Amino acid sequence: MKHLLDEDLARLAQRGDQDAFAELVKRYEKQIFSMAYRLIGDYDEAADLAQEAFLRIYRMLGRYDPEKKFFSWMYRVAQNTCINAMAKRPANVIPVEETAAYFSDDDKAETGEPEQNYLNSEIRRNIDRAIAELPDNYRDIVYLRYIEDMSYQQIAEELGLPLSTVETRLFRGKKQLQQRLKELLS
Repeated sequence: MKHLLDEDLARLAQRGDQDAFAELVKRYEKQIFSMAYRLIGDYDEAADLAQEAFLRIYRMLGRYDPEKKFFSWMYRVAQNTCINAMAKRPANVIPVEETAAYFSDDDKAETGEPEQNYLNSEIRRNIDRAIAELPDNYRDIVYLRYIEDMSYQQIAEELGLPLSTVETRLFRGKKQLQQRLKELLS
């Protein structure tokens, strides 16, 4: 099954092939967890949300159109699962996990000073929150570009969009993100 395209695996999963769905989970579990962790900021909660997202994806397989990119559809379902969970949180709850591990892929954020590390984590959480609040058509592209570090071409291929559309949406999304960050950080 490893040689099959995502769309082919999704078709098989729609017909009840659990091995096909397991292969899709295996392919994308790290990306979905990473997205959940970036949005939520808590390791355990992100793991729970990633699992919940895959359950939701499985339940919604009947709605997937095999003529479209599976990754885009799956990613949107998972992201909406996380955003819905964030919306249900009380506004004054701060995620428990405020460690340097949050910045594991950004060595510059770890200063050795607890106060500065806390400020960095607050900034990162505000950035993640601002990305999560972008309109869907901008949020996905901004996330894939700046969090997943995909090239414009990779994003275009992954989402099935023309390169010019990716560039335009990224430009507009970045402008909206800058405005939202000004509001959050002031």
